[in-house]
Amino acid sequence: MGWKDDLENIKFSIKTGDGKEYFPLWKDSEKSKDYNSSAFDFIDVSGTFVDRKKPKGNKYPLTFYFQGDDCITQSNEFENSADDSRAWEITHPFYGTIKGQPLSLKRNDNNYNVTEITVDFWESITDDYPISDVSVKDEVLSKRNLVSQSAVTSYSSSENVLQSEDITKNKDANILTNSAFDTSLENDDFADYQIIFGSAQKATDDLLNNASNAIEKTNELLNFPSGVDLPVLVKVKNYVNAFENLVKELQTIADKLFFESQAGLCISNLCNASVNYQETDFEIRNEVEQVVNEILIIYAQYLLILDNASVSIYDVGNTYQPDAGLQNDVYNIVMFTIGNLYNLAFNAKQERLVYTTKDTNLILLTHKYLGLDASDENIDKFRQINNIKMNELFNVKKDRLIKYYV
Repeated sequence: MGWKDDLENIKFSIKTGDGKEYFPLWKDSEKSKDYNSSAFDFIDVSGTFVDRKKPKGNKYPLTFYFQGDDCITQSNEFENSADDSRAWEITHPFYGTIKGQPLSLKRNDNNYNVTEITVDFWESITDDYPISDVSVKDEVLSKRNLVSQSAVTSYSSSENVLQSEDITKNKDANILTNSAFDTSLENDDFADYQIIFGSAQKATDDLLNNASNAIEKTNELLNFPSGVDLPVLVKVKNYVNAFENLVKELQTIADKLFFESQAGLCISNLCNASVNYQETDFEIRNEVEQVVNEILIIYAQYLLILDNASVSIYDVGNTYQPDAGLQNDVYNIVMFTIGNLYNLAFNAKQERLVYTTKDTNLILLTHKYLGLDASDENIDKFRQINNIKMNELFNVKKDRLIKYYV
C-alpha cells in the first residue's frame, strides 16, 4: 500500500499510560534517529573520520489538535492522562505502532475552537530493565570497584615493557586528571583530593618497580570525585573532560595499557557519578537524556580507540589486544547504568509549555503552575525557570510562553 492508503486506513491515536485513547487531528510528520558515534581529527590528515555504532531510540516531534466546542475539555483530559508516568502507545499512519514516553508537552489555546498540542516523543524499549532488588547505587559502585580491580590487573601486565619515560607520561596524565576535578571540589573534598593526587604522584615515581601500586593509587584520582556531593551535571562534565585529557596518540604498548585502564575506569566512574545525584538533579527527562548520551558517546569513542590500537598477535614485538576481563566489566557497568537511567527518565517530570491567555503576573502564575504554596522559594524558582525579568514581575503579557514541570 502507498502512503495515501495508509492515511485513509490508519487513524492516528494516542493511548496514554492510564489506558485512555485519544484521536486528535495531526500534521507535519517528522522522525529523527541518533547513532552512537564519534568523530576524530588526525594531525596531517585532511577531513574528519566518523565512526558510527548502534542506533539509539527514535524521536518524534508530534503536533496534533483537539477541535470543536469541547476542545478545551478534551485537552484538559489529555493533559491529565499525560500526567500518568506509564508509557504511551501511538498508532501513526506513517510510522506504525510506537511505544515510549513524552519528554515535553506544549499547549497553545490561542486559536478559538482549536487547541494545538506539541509533544517531543521518545521511543523506548518496553521491558523494565534491569530487574533487581539491589540498590542501584550499591550495584553500580560494586561494578565500578570491579573495573578498578581489573584495571590494576590489566596494567600490571605492562611491567615488562615499561620504560623510564613512562613515569613522566603517567605523572603528566595525573596532573591533567587532577585539573579536571580540582576546580569543582571545595573545602574538605578539595583537601582530600590533593592528598590523593600527591600519593598518586609519589607512587608513580616507583612505577618501574611496583606498577600495581602506582596504578592503584592513580585509580583513586578517578574514583574519589564520583561520590562527592555535587550536581550530577557538574560531575558528568568533569569526567568528560578527564576522558578527553586521556585521549592522545598511543605509541607504545605501555601507552595503550595505561589508556585502556584509565579511560575504562573514567567511564565506570562517570556511571557511578550519574547515579549519585542530588535531590534537585534529574527533575526533568531532558536532563537524564543528556547524561545517557554523554555515557554512550564516550563509551563508543573508547571502543573505537581500542579497536584502532589493536595489533595482531603475529606482530610479536608490538602485539596488543584489549583485556577481555576489563572490557567485560566496563560493558556491564555501562549497560546496567543506562538501563536504570532510562527508568529514572520516565519517572522524572515532563516539561510543559503553555501560552498565557491574558495579562497576568508572577505570583498568579506561580500559584497556578506550582501549586497553592506561592512561597518566596517557589516564586523565585518559577521566575528562574521562565527567565522572568524585573519588568515582567507584575505584568506578564498575554501570549507569553510559560514553562513548568509535572
